[in-house]
Amino acid sequence: MASLKEYMAKRDLSRSPESDGREGKASGTFRFVVHRHQARRLHYDLRLELGGVLKSWAVPKGLSMDPSQKRLAVQVEDHPLTYIAFSGRIPEGQYGAGIVDIWDQGSFIPLDKEDKPMSQAKALAGLAKGEMKFMLKGNRLKGSFVLVRFGDDPKSWLLIKHKDEQTKPRKGKSGERGPHPPGKPSQGSRERVFRSGKSEVRLSHIQKIFWSEEGFTKGDMLDYYERIAPVILPYLKDRPLSLKRNPNGIGGKSFYHKDAGEHVPSFVSTEQVYSVSSDKIIDYIVCNNPATLMYVANLGSIEMNPWNSTCRKPDHPTYLVLDLDPPGPDDFDRVIETARAAGDVLDRAGADHYYKTSGASGLHIYVPLNARYSYEMVRDVAHVLAIRTHELVPGITTLERMLKKRGDHIYIDYLQNSKGQTLASAYSLRPVKGAQVSAPLLRKEVKPGLHPSRFNMFNIHQRVRKYGDIFSPVLRKGIDVRKCLKKLGG
Repeated sequence: MASLKEYMAKRDLSRSPESDGREGKASGTFRFVVHRHQARRLHYDLRLELGGVLKSWAVPKGLSMDPSQKRLAVQVEDHPLTYIAFSGRIPEGQYGAGIVDIWDQGSFIPLDKEDKPMSQAKALAGLAKGEMKFMLKGNRLKGSFVLVRFGDDPKSWLLIKHKDEQTKPRKGKSGERGPHPPGKPSQGSRERVFRSGKSEVRLSHIQKIFWSEEGFTKGDMLDYYERIAPVILPYLKDRPLSLKRNPNGIGGKSFYHKDAGEHVPSFVSTEQVYSVSSDKIIDYIVCNNPATLMYVANLGSIEMNPWNSTCRKPDHPTYLVLDLDPPGPDDFDRVIETARAAGDVLDRAGADHYYKTSGASGLHIYVPLNARYSYEMVRDVAHVLAIRTHELVPGITTLERMLKKRGDHIYIDYLQNSKGQTLASAYSLRPVKGAQVSAPLLRKEVKPGLHPSRFNMFNIHQRVRKYGDIFSPVLRKGIDVRKCLKKLGG
């Protein structure tokens, strides 16, 4: 029997009514259950009886009978067989606190590539390889489904309904027939309303596919920003935003949008900035509240790109940034090598620094400054740091700005430390495959084997719950630049 150590370790079974895992035998059949779990947020848990345990996946959006709706399924710890009959209330303070009930149950049949029943051993082998097809025979869920692992995170799967006689496609505004949170429309609905205090944002075209390969929608993106708002807003507050809009998703045309225009809602703050390059005043949107965040996201702005400085001190950046930009998506181990070299330089300087993935193919290193220095000075310091880093790894890095002259080297971009330049903020989504997120990193995570695809809009919340906002020191006390340069001999 597979180990239930993780299940046991997460629970105080003297306080929780959940199964202790010491009873229950294999049924001799393949059973399944779908639990509806009203915890901090409503989600659904799919559990399949395999290998003497219940293999389990959390499905945030619920299971759908519509083949066009690919669902993220996050694999969680194995559960004991007796959990198949569990329903009840998990007390506050316990893992998974909330109400659990049975939404559907029945039997399933593992299927091979020819849709023929296969043994438990082959089903487990399929799971180990990252794919398993099966036929559900439940009260609500019927027909053929497949679980497919995707990305670099072994816990991230897609759950997809196959087209068969049980298929139930979406019916216009009435939406799909799978489960969805009460009080919110299903993904089949065309719009919904977001409310925050007295502010109201009408969110449109939420069923539109924004990530065609994965089937993720604009509604998924909006749900992400609604949920991550308390965490991301400190990195956007009081900063002009440069909007990059993807109104038709990542496969459509994008365009930049800086001027707020005349018809922004009253809850949206703006900041007038004179642009030398265009010789005009630009009215930038400033994202100070959840309603503005949702308004900007609803425009098709998948990523959030704030200035390095605030409106209060526009000529003094809050932090210094080194942007490590690889020539392609398969070069991240070399990005890591460069980041570690930069970390060594910053350690020698005595400079606090923090890492995050760019959310695409690169990595960002931030040094807090607390808006004490001018952009010109910060850019000069960043140049020194870039030179010292390049000296440690000259064979894989370059300071050459022109793309065609970089070759296959990692570009250490220090020029991002200029007024008006922007990078995707911490926790920003990126318009790339897999709905990746710019994720803050622990220092110990910056090592070979890491890849930005590990972090996406579905699993980042669990990471924040586990570690908190590990990037927040970037917005606090800044370093003494002159002391740091002196330590480097600069």
